[in-house]
Amino acid sequence: MGKAENKQLAKAIAIRIDEILAITDLSIVGLANFAGVGEKAIRSYHSGTLPISVETIDKICTPFALSLAHFFDFALPLQIAEQQLKTLEDYRNKFLHQRKGYFKEEEELFLAKPQSTGTKREREYVAYIVLQTDYFEQERSIAQMLVDFRGEFDLHLESGRLHELLKKYLGRHLARKTSLSKKLDGSLSKRSIFLYYRPTKK
Repeated sequence: MGKAENKQLAKAIAIRIDEILAITDLSIVGLANFAGVGEKAIRSYHSGTLPISVETIDKICTPFALSLAHFFDFALPLQIAEQQLKTLEDYRNKFLHQRKGYFKEEEELFLAKPQSTGTKREREYVAYIVLQTDYFEQERSIAQMLVDFRGEFDLHLESGRLHELLKKYLGRHLARKTSLSKKLDGSLSKRSIFLYYRPTKK
């Protein structure tokens, strides 16, 4: 599947997903599980990087008894019926104690890019990137992250600071492995580096 071409539509759909998250207090992982949609895929839809099919939107809408017409009427705020909220409460009672990251109260999740400043902005932006985007679906080195974060998020970090900020996500949200770095000519160096990535859930 290629990249989302209609950026305006992709953004409107991402905002709709944000509305569902805000109403339900689900995390993006919890919404994926509750609706039966792949976690990796829904992260990409939420980030607006991949196009989403009508069938997948219908899968997201069905547990909340939302019609496609309602979902796509972007001028109309979403409303979820009391019965569906009760079903969601049963889901919460079943999974909250299992600490799977399905609910917002389990971790710091950001539904929009942080607006804070200073070191708080650094913490919140790294949390946003790790938890709310598909950035770590590919292996990333610290050096690559420094460049990407500076260019994409105007986030200027030192390598040591970024290393410390990522430590809290290792094990549950991120994995890390060592790899040999490459020289300018493409040959392997003797120096090893860390690569960070989102582990595949079994």
